Amino acid sequence: MRRLRHILVAVALAGATSALLIPAAPAQGQPPSQPQPYLAIDHDFPDPSLLRAGERYYAYSTNADGRNMPVASAEGLYGTWTIAADGLPTLGSWASEGFTWAPDVTVLDDGSYLVYYTARHTASGRQCIGAARSTSPGGPFEPVGDSALICPTEEGGAIDAATFVDADGDRYITYKNDGNAIGQPTYLYLQRVAANGTTLIGEPVRTMQNDPNVEGGLIEAPFLVRHQSRYYMFYSYGQWWNETYTTAYAVASSLAGPWTKATEPLMTTRSLKGSAIGPGGASFLTEGRQGEVVVFHGVRNTPSFHRAMYVARLKWNGATPVVSVTK
Repeated sequence: MRRLRHILVAVALAGATSALLIPAAPAQGQPPSQPQPYLAIDHDFPDPSLLRAGERYYAYSTNADGRNMPVASAEGLYGTWTIAADGLPTLGSWASEGFTWAPDVTVLDDGSYLVYYTARHTASGRQCIGAARSTSPGGPFEPVGDSALICPTEEGGAIDAATFVDADGDRYITYKNDGNAIGQPTYLYLQRVAANGTTLIGEPVRTMQNDPNVEGGLIEAPFLVRHQSRYYMFYSYGQWWNETYTTAYAVASSLAGPWTKATEPLMTTRSLKGSAIGPGGASFLTEGRQGEVVVFHGVRNTPSFHRAMYVARLKWNGATPVVSVTK
């Protein structure tokens, strides 16, 4: 689950901003001959999302170390990641500080960058989704509008927004209602938006619901990918703090559905041979010089207990997505 972690870590000051260097493998071109999945950021970096801007990669995470939105960047996925200053220093006026989760950054048609983020809705106490904009992928992002973008408080609120742009250019947001916060079911929603990313078009559509017998009380962290002629909705379920957290997916031939959940998940602690514990909060990059990849967090049972960011190659066995595992 995309939840707040209270972990204090000292960081070095460099000029006017603070930056934390996270060493990784030196290679910046082809994936290194290291075990897959690859531990890219061994630091508290939950619910990572990934963006390629020019020749550089950017990753964004749930709040940590006093930052609303930690931003890391690297020249290569397997290089050295640098966590710099807060990419979202100011939240929308509707939101309270301290509960900023699961950001997702997309580039708009005009070349600017838009982030969807989850924050605490001050008036209701629920988590809701807001938006902020920047001319740079590293921020700072400035809030858009005076109210939350998506805030169904009667359904427990909304969290875990992610962008999807279809082959025809139509733009959508996927998200989860936070029903488990109020004892209700959880659904994954699909909401069409205009080219500016913040004008909602029509009503949100429920794509699927949690199955209590398999997934327990929630499904969350949706991320939509199109592969060939099919749509794949990846999502997480289980307990984010232990080995039960799982990344699964459902498939449809149309965004209108119906959606069929796969019989086997994409990633579990067992399927990754213990190289990452509780793999979830995943996002995907399906184009780029290093091929298709998935980034996700996994629990590190160290004295500090944190969720680190992993990178893994995504392959396709016909119509079935497969995460590379070598150990």
